[in-house]
Parts: sequence; structure tokens; C-alpha cells
Amino acid sequence: MNINWVLSNHYVPDPAIDLAQLRACGAFWGGWQTWRASGTDNVICHDTAKARDLIQRAFHATCNFYVPNSAYAMLDRPQGVRLYEGEFVHDLDDHEEIVALHLTAGISDIVLLLGFDLAEVILPTDRLQRHRALNYRNLVRQAIKDNPNTQWVLVDHPQPIGKDFGELVNLTQDSMDNVIGMLTH
Repeated sequence: MNINWVLSNHYVPDPAIDLAQLRACGAFWGGWQTWRASGTDNVICHDTAKARDLIQRAFHATCNFYVPNSAYAMLDRPQGVRLYEGEFVHDLDDHEEIVALHLTAGISDIVLLLGFDLAEVILPTDRLQRHRALNYRNLVRQAIKDNPNTQWVLVDHPQPIGKDFGELVNLTQDSMDNVIGMLTH
């Protein structure tokens, strides 16, 4: 059984959690924002300028570093950098999270989601922020829906899953203690 963790860009690990124990259950995937706190194994950077900065600092030598194929030539085709296909036509925040969901879905039986908030939300009143938030939620939902053979688990999600995710039979919630207990025994 292949298990992977996807960390939201805003995930801050609980100091009481042994990240090595989690990593023994599966690899960490997430945006470049997650690397410092979590030592993410597979790091995605959708922003070309930020990717260039990280590559100049040899960041790609510390992890599996993924950039969009469309940016690879602009980054002078660095050795050791991995590529992903696809472009976003939607305006949203946290592109890296959506890419991580898609990359892990293709290689996982179970995807454990840390730091994601898929609870019922009150959308912002600002039209642009509302638009971006809806696009994000719809893309997360679509990634889960498009991969029905993958089990998606929201770990330590503090609230019930929002109605817009309710029809997804392959999305569940569980506590970190239960997940670690099931995966380490």
C-alpha cells in the first residue's frame, strides 16, 4: 500500500509530533513554504521567480524539487529539478497544494492531508478573494473526485467537512493518533 502526506502551505507541525515517525509511513509532499518546518521530501514551486531564487541557493539538492515544465527553460534547465505538466487557468492562492494533490493521487492508495481546511466556510465579501477561494475549493474537490480509487484522509481536521465536499465518498477525517496507530502497527 502506497501512502503519502500532503502538507498545506500553512501547516505548522505540532512540536509533540515526531515527523520521522510520520515520514516512516509515507513521503511528505508540499509547497516550498512547508520545507523549513517539515523537511518536506517532495517540494513544489509554481512561482518561477521563487524557483529561480531557490535553485540559485541549490535548494534542489536537498529534496525532490518540482517546477512547472513551462518554466524549466526560463530557469536554464537545471539538473536535478523535476517537472510537472499543466497550467492554471483559474485565479487562486496556494497553487502548490493543488499540484501536490494531483502528483500524489497518481502514486498513492492513501493520501493523508495535513493542515487543510475543508470545513464549511463563510466566503469573503471581496469579489476577488471570494473568486480565488471558490476556485481553490473547487480544484481541491475536483482532484479528490477525479481519483476515486485513492482514499483521502483529513488528519486532525478540527471541524466537520463542508457540504461542498460531502458527496466525496473517498474523503474521510481521522485523528493523528488513530492514523499513526494504524500505520505503525
